[in-house]
Amino acid sequence: MGFFNSLVNSLRLPKKEAMFHLNRKGITNTILYLFLLLLILFMPDMIATVIHMESNLTEVSRGRYIVQFLVFYPLLIVFLILVGVSVLAGGGLLMRKALGRKLAYQQLWKLTAYTTTLPLILSVILKYLTVPDGISALIFISIFVFFMYRMIVVYPRVPTKP
Repeated sequence: MGFFNSLVNSLRLPKKEAMFHLNRKGITNTILYLFLLLLILFMPDMIATVIHMESNLTEVSRGRYIVQFLVFYPLLIVFLILVGVSVLAGGGLLMRKALGRKLAYQQLWKLTAYTTTLPLILSVILKYLTVPDGISALIFISIFVFFMYRMIVVYPRVPTKP
């Protein structure tokens, strides 16, 4: 139930209510949400990879490949989540500083994680519509920057010293 609640609120971003609701979730729930989202989004690719595996593999090497795929692919997803969201949150930190807003990196990290939901879903859809990767990346970044801007300006300004 928590995944679907997070998904619905992520799709409602940059609305204030959704943003504050998601910001109350713990970091573990946020990482688990992203892991499940990416697993669901890339499940068709994973299944296609296993189905179209080379037929000249022996049963032992086929079994080894599937085990490695089932173990290392999730670890790769977790690594990409942590690095990707951290880099994007760093960009959000620069935006926060430029806008002079009061917002901690931890809050930005969680907001960044949930903000990537719609761009990720659109990227997967665009991949199946054979839209070039450059256009897909431009759409991803545009939506992400717009959402981050709208969410950061909700927070109060840093008080100026007299």
